[in-house]
Amino acid sequence: MRILLISYYFPPCGGAAVQRWLKWLPELVKAGFEVTVLTTQDGDYPILDPSLLKEIPPQVKILRTRAPKFSKLWKLLFGKKSELPHGSLGLDEKAGLLKKLLVWTRLNLVIPDARKFWNPAALRSATRFLRENPIDLVITTGPPHSTHLIGLKLKENHRLKWVADWRDPWSSIYYLQLNPPSKFSMDLQRRLERKVAQSVDLNIVVSSHLASQLPSENTAVVYSGFQPFVEETLESRTRSSKFRIKFVGNLTEGQKFEEAVKLIRDALADRDFELSFVGTALSPDQREFLAQNLPGKHKILGFLPHQEALEEIGDSELLLLLINYYEGYQGMLTSKLFEYIGSGNRIFCLGPRGGEAEKLINEYGLRVCFDLDESAEAAKELQSIYDAWKAGDNLKQVLDVSRLSSGCQAAKLIDLLQELKKR
Repeated sequence: MRILLISYYFPPCGGAAVQRWLKWLPELVKAGFEVTVLTTQDGDYPILDPSLLKEIPPQVKILRTRAPKFSKLWKLLFGKKSELPHGSLGLDEKAGLLKKLLVWTRLNLVIPDARKFWNPAALRSATRFLRENPIDLVITTGPPHSTHLIGLKLKENHRLKWVADWRDPWSSIYYLQLNPPSKFSMDLQRRLERKVAQSVDLNIVVSSHLASQLPSENTAVVYSGFQPFVEETLESRTRSSKFRIKFVGNLTEGQKFEEAVKLIRDALADRDFELSFVGTALSPDQREFLAQNLPGKHKILGFLPHQEALEEIGDSELLLLLINYYEGYQGMLTSKLFEYIGSGNRIFCLGPRGGEAEKLINEYGLRVCFDLDESAEAAKELQSIYDAWKAGDNLKQVLDVSRLSSGCQAAKLIDLLQELKKR
């Protein structure tokens, strides 16, 4: 089967946005798929991780097309150390009028998202490729959801079979829920979402809740999964002199960072622990908050290549997971969660109850989630886990989580694509 995968984010871009398909590409190649990836050349990436380039199978052909870089303009306006917002459109109290205006413009006038300005170049490149190379399927993955509009245009022009992969919701994504644009803008977002979801030959989504919210019944759930080498890092672990709690990845709007820090501080006040943030872009205010509330008991690690971040996940006593407080949290299943579960380590989850993340954590007995109003129960749980570790107990659990592996999820994807080809 010949596939054209269109993705704005792709190595050397790093972070969670690239992990889903990067894990699946080797499995697709093994199954005999011929894959071409159309992506950006030096796009506006949240982080760079050149080490991921080594994980791309050599059989995969990559087409790169230049994309406008708004990060340069952002740094020019707000200083070299300021970062273009990725996955967040919130404003703090210190935000000036210009920044507020730019965010308002993005929310209300740049629809569906700022990456849409890559679409014309991507569409031209895809059209040239299709003239000379017959394919069986076009797959678009978002966010950015503007990428799906490329697939929509290709289907209209070439009558191709098209699959849309939804790594996050579109109109109900958390930053639109927490920073609502105008009614007109939201209606336009919903119309575009509906048109894409109902025009594709198949929607692939990351969670059952997202499938239920999508304006189409033509959906299938495929988890992102975790890579087996996560397990290999566990064999070399040595017992630490400190009880290590780690949060891996970025903080986003709606996650209760300060509340989590205070809860951990109070619950383990007289105990020897360390809270680490691995690859987390903390603001100066957040760093100051940590310095004031956890002096000598916190560590901030900058960006790490993905495999090193996985080793940090494995080499810990407890993993911190924060679920965003917003309507739509029920379907939040991040790549990080699967890597957390794959490590077999205990998970301390703080966020609204009843989501799919909590169900998975409970299914494998890795402890339960706590809401903010359950701080007393959460503190007792933290103390219990710490005391078990102090007594010499092995906190790691041997679990059969093979169904959540990226290989197993890729096999499900392959079956879906092969079935679609037969239609």
